Amino acid sequence: MSEVKELEQEVLKGNVSITEFACTKIDGSIERMREKHPELLWTMEIQKFMWDNYRDAHKNGKKLVFYGGSVPTEIIAAFDCFGFYMDVIPFRLSTNPNLTAQYIDEAEKYVAPTMCGLDKTELGAWISGAYGIKPDILVYNSVPCDSSRLAYPAMEKLMNVPTFSFDTPFRRDERGTEYLADQIEDFIAFMEEQTGTKLDWDKLKYYMENANRNFDLQKKCADLRKHKPCPLPGRLLVLNGTTNAVACYPEMGDLLEAELEMGQMMVDLGMGACPDEKYRVAMLQNMIWGAASIMDWMQKEYNAVAVMDAFGFQGDIMYEHMDDRRDCLKVMGKKLQNNPMIHGASGPSEYHLQMVDEIFQNYDPNVSMFLGHVGCKHTWATAKMVSDMIQAKYGLPTLYLDLDCIDGRYKSNDEVKAQMAEYFETVVMK
Repeated sequence: MSEVKELEQEVLKGNVSITEFACTKIDGSIERMREKHPELLWTMEIQKFMWDNYRDAHKNGKKLVFYGGSVPTEIIAAFDCFGFYMDVIPFRLSTNPNLTAQYIDEAEKYVAPTMCGLDKTELGAWISGAYGIKPDILVYNSVPCDSSRLAYPAMEKLMNVPTFSFDTPFRRDERGTEYLADQIEDFIAFMEEQTGTKLDWDKLKYYMENANRNFDLQKKCADLRKHKPCPLPGRLLVLNGTTNAVACYPEMGDLLEAELEMGQMMVDLGMGACPDEKYRVAMLQNMIWGAASIMDWMQKEYNAVAVMDAFGFQGDIMYEHMDDRRDCLKVMGKKLQNNPMIHGASGPSEYHLQMVDEIFQNYDPNVSMFLGHVGCKHTWATAKMVSDMIQAKYGLPTLYLDLDCIDGRYKSNDEVKAQMAEYFETVVMK
């Protein structure tokens, strides 16, 4: 039995926590990468930074703030707390289907099977006492979906710690921005009360500057993907999704700088992620967290590279007036409505259509895939509108592919590949 399998069995028995499992697994991956591909160590360092800080927050004298959905992480960091993005639990465990299955089954003793696999994994793991860490504070948002609106209040009752909840408005206009800025003021007062310290604006400016740097670098990496051939592999889109967890830390910028350097080198050499790029794929709706290797498979089998997905494509909302408190809080409010999965899925459908349209305008894909995570029922509601727009405006048929990005029992990787292969061979290549 491999070391990973042995460790997985210890987690299933309750002898090892999920946090320790993740830290150990990442350390093992780093050692193997150091031996075989030391030039790619930067792809693992951000994950080590995240998980080591989750595990060691209390040991390092920091309060641990669990959060769900999009929240102002710059403020959490400015109070010298470390934020734990709860979705990293199902993301990390999705490649270990035995673990996700155990926690999903545990959650389904209390909630409907139709709840999203992300929320069921988080909930079931907490009920099982498997986290290995405990929050001092819980913060959550009313978006992105009905599942989270059920799961987060349930977690609040189970965790029984001081909690702050954001109410994100449906509208994305000036009135909505002001409404969120008022709530962020309330959140600052809440954090001051819970930490016993006043907000240090200079510290907050430091984290806002990091956020500006990181989103600017992410945009530059995204712009490189407009080149033909695409210089960056699709798998990196999944890694870039960690911005939801550590967008205000310099370590995220270090990763993106390394990615930008690699991508620019490939552009300068006239090389692409595929040696002979034929197909540029727009992967809409959600990521395949449990099967990122499918990106590599598409590149090898069909010379098809994922040029953009709905997580990698974000706006360029920046902090411009860092000494203007109200302006900064309004920018934070806009960011709360612009982070994945919220930016394209938690508002009027016109925003989802606009986001997809911009992907097709900017990245010139010739293959369209709607990877419909079964838990994201709210985005399935727009699927027909999205595919009709793509067909009418760009003349491309869209593959509808239902899958569970977390629970591998719903559809295996081989089944997903088979559906993609059929689409390539009977539609795209014809």
